[in-house]
Amino acid sequence: MAYDVIIVGGGPAGLTAGIYARTRKLSTLILEAQAPGGQLAWLYPTKSVYDYPSYIAVEARELGQMFTLHARESGAQVAMEEVVEVQRLKSGFKVRTRPGNEYDTRAVILAMGMGLFEPKRLGIPGEVELEGHGVDYRVRDRHEFKDQRVLVVGGGDSALEIALEIVAAAKQVTLVHRRGEFRAMEKNVEAVLKSPIEVLYNAEVTSLEGDDRVRRAVVYDNRTLKKREFEVDRVIVNIGFQPTATPLPRWGIELEGERLIKVKADMSTSVPGIFACGDIVSYPGKDKRIVTGCGEAVTAVMSVYRYLKAPYWA
Repeated sequence: MAYDVIIVGGGPAGLTAGIYARTRKLSTLILEAQAPGGQLAWLYPTKSVYDYPSYIAVEARELGQMFTLHARESGAQVAMEEVVEVQRLKSGFKVRTRPGNEYDTRAVILAMGMGLFEPKRLGIPGEVELEGHGVDYRVRDRHEFKDQRVLVVGGGDSALEIALEIVAAAKQVTLVHRRGEFRAMEKNVEAVLKSPIEVLYNAEVTSLEGDDRVRRAVVYDNRTLKKREFEVDRVIVNIGFQPTATPLPRWGIELEGERLIKVKADMSTSVPGIFACGDIVSYPGKDKRIVTGCGEAVTAVMSVYRYLKAPYWA
């Protein structure tokens, strides 16, 4: 069977596109490489979202689940498969995925967020050996940290939000930042400073030690060079993520910079029949928010509809 539209990416933008595609009765397949709900479910599942309308606060995983449920209930198919190739055909496109499946479609919407990525690592002794044994790069469930001594490494919003997320359950939370001030939003900095979190400025972790699990972290002051040892049960490193290689140039998509897709006002790309929305797109004044991506998804779907119905009478 040939789908009317295949959506690459199952985050908020991709799932919204699926919902609206079904309102136009377009046969729709959503392909997601990591987890339904995108970064909400895979990267920050227990983080609270405060800026999505109608929710004063909602857990990211729950919001992602609601997006996914809505898309499936609308009739969109959602599959866990990584897209590795989008090939132009005379009558549409062939989409190939990592399991080796192939799908035919008349149009494509790219809603890949920032693409696939992996966490940046500290590159210190003991990190690789203890990864998955108390050393992690994201929080899957804040309840795992109950009564534990946790060292959080990082100074951006995500690191501060992780520390705030687990502090109520943890026995002790220490936040290590290599600079003398945070680069996070003021509200997060204020919340950390008012909390029981111990903050170490101008500090860097030089090594991690343990046996079957992480047991100690060696931290030094980059001004005085004095070292301290911390007895820890968990270490969370959150100093950013680095993207894996993007396949977009191979698919013929014109980019803005190295990874962002250049789109027109109707969310069309440089390839006729391929549209894009969400964090992956670039245009003047772009602001990366969930609600922004959802609005772009609606525009992309309407553009797909006009493209498939050409000449479109409206």
